[in-house]
Amino acid sequence: MRLLILLLLFTTAIANAQSAKELLEIGYRNYELGDYKEAIRYFDQASELKSDDPELFYLRGVCKSQSGRNNEALGDYEIALSLDPDYAEVHYEKGYALFLLDKLEESVKSFDKAIELNPRYAEAWFNRGSIKCIQGDTKGAKEDWDQARALGAHIPDQECE
Repeated sequence: MRLLILLLLFTTAIANAQSAKELLEIGYRNYELGDYKEAIRYFDQASELKSDDPELFYLRGVCKSQSGRNNEALGDYEIALSLDPDYAEVHYEKGYALFLLDKLEESVKSFDKAIELNPRYAEAWFNRGSIKCIQGDTKGAKEDWDQARALGAHIPDQECE
């Protein structure tokens, strides 16, 4: 009888267990809804089951950044990049987190890499131009903003003084 109860409990636990993919999907739905805290919770659970998915760490990093936890987000971006160094969106988000932490030189390098990997990444061109403007590189800022516009970005006319 005891064996039957243990077998029943084990079978129930298996049936209720969620796969890393399911947890990632639930986390992503929460991310889309703007519930970053809940999304992070599901991404944490998924990472315990599957730690080789760069998308998981990218998304968790974005949620942490959106929650104002940019230093923690950088850790997730580094994990994602260790799994896929050519993931342009991770380089972009890393650049944005670095910008929010006032690490402008490092931020530009991340945007450079995102642009190198995806030359049509209009947002990366725009953000890199904005940092160049802050750094006093008016010519570089204008060139990057013009490139972003040429790629179809709808950005307001900007002055860099």
